[in-house]
Amino acid sequence: MEVDLCFVMDCTSSMEGHIEGAKNSIKEVAEYMAKMEPAIKIRVGFCGYRDHCDNHDRLRIFDFTNSCDEFKNNLSNVAAIGGGDGPEDVLGGLNAAVHMSWRNSIRVLLHIGDYPPHGRRFNNMADDYPNGDPNGLTAECVLGEMRSAGIHYFFGKITNETATMIRVFQGIIGEYPVFDLKSAKPEDLVKKFFEAACSAITTAITLRE
Repeated sequence: MEVDLCFVMDCTSSMEGHIEGAKNSIKEVAEYMAKMEPAIKIRVGFCGYRDHCDNHDRLRIFDFTNSCDEFKNNLSNVAAIGGGDGPEDVLGGLNAAVHMSWRNSIRVLLHIGDYPPHGRRFNNMADDYPNGDPNGLTAECVLGEMRSAGIHYFFGKITNETATMIRVFQGIIGEYPVFDLKSAKPEDLVKKFFEAACSAITTAITLRE
């Protein structure tokens, strides 16, 4: 059984510990899945996003690999920097991830972020783009393509600022699991990421069956 697992993650300055958590947990996830019956092989990918003001640093994409060491090496070059106002380029990050080279029939996207997309439908904070994504992306379009591609969406919640986003997304694609990462201490992040990733994979497999 083969799985594509993509981490989509806010990479602005507030997210340093969570990037480290993802990097340090993925090998444990792969080794654990390989021991299951039947054995599960994983390709892992990463799509990091920041905000529109970060220009060429807005997206960091590492396409799928079956090497955990390669994945960790790729993430070692990802710094938690940038970000302008509160909202981030969430839709840009998800859209880029949807268009990565998904191959396996079981497709899992684990999104981790602490702030919502731009637009008043998602937030009531200071927002440089209150009318929504400046590139014209909409949640309906991005999530619709995700669903058409057979990608299962899961979210790791870090703050309550994403509560409205979660509701809007569920209104578009239906209920999906939300993992509570907001209470995790730095030393607990690897365990939390491991549990969230394993749960997302096993849920996707169950839904496929």
